[in-house]
Amino acid sequence: MQVRIGRRLTLFVLGGMATLLLASGLASCKKVVPTPTPITPLQKLINSDTSLSLYHRLLLQANETGLLADKSVTLLIPGNAALRALGYSQTYIDSISATLADHLVRYHFIPSRVSIPVADSGAYTPYMTLAGTPVYGMSDGMQIWFNGTKASPDTSSVGLAIVYRLDAPLAPGYDSLLHFTGDDSSLTFLTEAIRRTGLDSLIRSGAHTLLAPVNSAFRNAGYDSLPAIDSADSTSLSNLIKFHVVKGTFFTNSLASQSSLPTLQGSPVSVSLKNGLLQFSGSGNPVPADLLNGNQTVGASLVVHRIDRLLGP
Repeated sequence: MQVRIGRRLTLFVLGGMATLLLASGLASCKKVVPTPTPITPLQKLINSDTSLSLYHRLLLQANETGLLADKSVTLLIPGNAALRALGYSQTYIDSISATLADHLVRYHFIPSRVSIPVADSGAYTPYMTLAGTPVYGMSDGMQIWFNGTKASPDTSSVGLAIVYRLDAPLAPGYDSLLHFTGDDSSLTFLTEAIRRTGLDSLIRSGAHTLLAPVNSAFRNAGYDSLPAIDSADSTSLSNLIKFHVVKGTFFTNSLASQSSLPTLQGSPVSVSLKNGLLQFSGSGNPVPADLLNGNQTVGASLVVHRIDRLLGP
């Protein structure tokens, strides 16, 4: 009897285990359907607006689609026309490195919500970007600007984010003045003058705007070579370079509303417009210097504009 009971018990246990195994096998065969990830309002905007297809491609090239999460952030988005105007075609975007695309995308991304009412006028305010250097925004009472570039009137809230559509892409900022000038072959003479005078260290505190003479400007003023800059009187050269540094943050749109600006040298530099072109002059240069191009941000508080002549205090 004991043997039979044991056998029956064994069969019972084995049968139960088989039932459990069968049940678990059937359960494992059931298909697990993943919960779909909801599309954020920003993703919906970028995916559906055909005027933003190049920006979308730039995001993909940078591998930064994760920035389209629904958070309280600010996106500065240049449309297709704005990107094409500066040569950012689909072919060009596909050819640039992921690092360059990422730097460009991150400079147009502020990790906080920035709302600039058009009705409020004032000076430029810096906002730190994901690229690690600031972008500057302001309103002149009629128009919103970022780094001297207009933001289109159809600025809107998209989910938790705010989106400004730009008339042109912004040039990403540089981390230091010597990094910027050393990267530009048209500013070789200025780079040498900065090193000689220690200008880089002088402008690290406070906001400044540099009117940067190109190489031909130095040559036309008698500095025909880099050794000529090295052998120049240090006091005279320092005063000359300081006269090109304006106190305060000025982009092209805000310069146009000025008549004169204080400099580090002490004397003011005059600002004027001729046929819509910005010009600058001091008492030592009767022929004004023309603006070549500008609105380049450098470091934490410097804006640079290239000019075609040396200014004389």
